[in-house]
Amino acid sequence: MDKVELLKKLIACKAVTDNLPAVNLAVDVMHNFLVNNGLFCTIEDASGRHILYASTEQTKAPDFLLNAHLDVVPANDEQFIPRIENGIMFARGTGDCQGNAVVLADLLLRVKGKASVGVIFSTDEEDGGLTTEYMVRHGYTAKKMIIVADGNPYSIAIAQKGIIDCTLVANSKGGHSSTPWDFKNPIDMLIDGYIKLRDAWPKSSANNQWVDTMAPTILSGGAVHNQIPDSAQMHINIRYINATDCEEIIKKIEEITGLEVIISSICSPFFADENDPMVVALKKAMQDMYPEKNITLIRMNGATDARHFAKLSAPIAVIGIDGDGIHTSKESLRLASLDENADLLEQFILSV
Repeated sequence: MDKVELLKKLIACKAVTDNLPAVNLAVDVMHNFLVNNGLFCTIEDASGRHILYASTEQTKAPDFLLNAHLDVVPANDEQFIPRIENGIMFARGTGDCQGNAVVLADLLLRVKGKASVGVIFSTDEEDGGLTTEYMVRHGYTAKKMIIVADGNPYSIAIAQKGIIDCTLVANSKGGHSSTPWDFKNPIDMLIDGYIKLRDAWPKSSANNQWVDTMAPTILSGGAVHNQIPDSAQMHINIRYINATDCEEIIKKIEEITGLEVIISSICSPFFADENDPMVVALKKAMQDMYPEKNITLIRMNGATDARHFAKLSAPIAVIGIDGDGIHTSKESLRLASLDENADLLEQFILSV
């Protein structure tokens, strides 16, 4: 089975994150491919959700640990039927992230017997990436470097913001909407608290991205048109730069809004030193692969499974294949980049 056929088989699984049988089927497809090609494979079980670890040797701590996710976001049935035009494959999962997973599978075959490499194929990156966190918690690590294949094709991300997911809650005594003077309306309380928070928050823009950001994403309160509710909630997604600032940010939200703050989840940011020998060598390998491109080191506002490796000591980098239209009906992959990325990673790993 070649790389394109493997990718088609993964796409056909329709491995949408919340479809557990489909996600586990994608794990089986990748597992069977790698076992049949002589790789060491382990399927971990996280409450029924499978995670595949494949490696060139039997260890949880290879020199290089790579990661790509097999789950995808929802799509209509037509998007799970690959279509190839002029060297471009259109289908859900091509760019995010099954194409990357195929590259890493190919890499394992190339360096088998030559290098110490392991790959975590996670299965819930689109919904928090807790399968990668599970693997890190169960001892999977790297001696030299961690590479997450879920980024851009001609740049290397060496920093990524952390995430705080929280809910602002306003509570009061509800009542009839015809006498609003008799009640302290939780919706008003929530709006007032949010406006204070928004006004106090650091300003961000397209030209000023690398700051802590805050965005309301879900708003709820009330059930009928003529009743003042007794509670209102606003979900807020925060992206923050410095791990040491997390507790201070939460405290600041409580003080400014005067509201109850319920924390749903916290993920740490990660940083790699641009002068780290592994980062320097990876950048050189990418520049050698694409001499016509200006390869840059970047910082990511968005999240990948890289955040779950932040507690480990090895440097982390995020790269990716040449995909487009991620999460849209026009998601695609330039098929030649499957070989290019595998070449890049092979040359890098065998050179350091």
